[in-house]
Amino acid sequence: MEHTSMTYFSEFVGSLIFLLGGYGYMCNVSLKKTLVSSLNYIELVFAWSLAVGFGLCVAVIMGGPAYLNPGVVFGSVIWGSLGAGDAVIYLLMEFIAAGAAMFLCMVFFWDSFKESKDSPKRGVFSAYPVQKNLPLNCFQEVLATFMFLFLVFACIKGTTESGTALQIGVIGFASVAILSLTLNSTGFSMNAMRSFFSSVWFAILPFPNKNGEKPDWVYQFIVNFIFSSIGGVLAVSAINIIFA
Repeated sequence: MEHTSMTYFSEFVGSLIFLLGGYGYMCNVSLKKTLVSSLNYIELVFAWSLAVGFGLCVAVIMGGPAYLNPGVVFGSVIWGSLGAGDAVIYLLMEFIAAGAAMFLCMVFFWDSFKESKDSPKRGVFSAYPVQKNLPLNCFQEVLATFMFLFLVFACIKGTTESGTALQIGVIGFASVAILSLTLNSTGFSMNAMRSFFSSVWFAILPFPNKNGEKPDWVYQFIVNFIFSSIGGVLAVSAINIIFA
């Protein structure tokens, strides 16, 4: 694939749609004075699945590779399908998209954030485990990320070599849905962009009533960046080996 300004931009747009959809739902169920107000897990799964599916679909329609995940970017570099310079730009697009999605949520839900004085905010944007156990959480995140991305890549390869935008969107939706209903103990982050990049922006942006909340940097960096990315690299590697 030729990497152009449009393919880079497609990574930003696809990532923005993915994250804005998921973060927006989390704001609705986590903050006060919203129209949703309470968590329904099936609804949560549906919202994140739609967000990922449409993000992938739009990125492909715009002509991009639709990585939407740092682990996939790293894996593509390791297997030689993406140059290091291009990888940096795609990662930058994902990082900026995370900031843009959080900024839009901050503005849109400004009054809801102001009304939620005693509610924790960082979990709106970052995945955290049901029970913190760092060694186990690392294994859980690798496994969940690997299974999610392996399902996506294998199904795409099983339909057409590149897949149509609709096919990729449906595959992304189905893969998130099945993983979030099964291997979900770490909040089914499965993506450093979704959790680690958002932690950086959470520390920067002036959300109302943060009340001194800070990201758990050790957990975010080790589990949601390093081991999530390892899961992505392993998935890319497995697909390359199987379909070599």
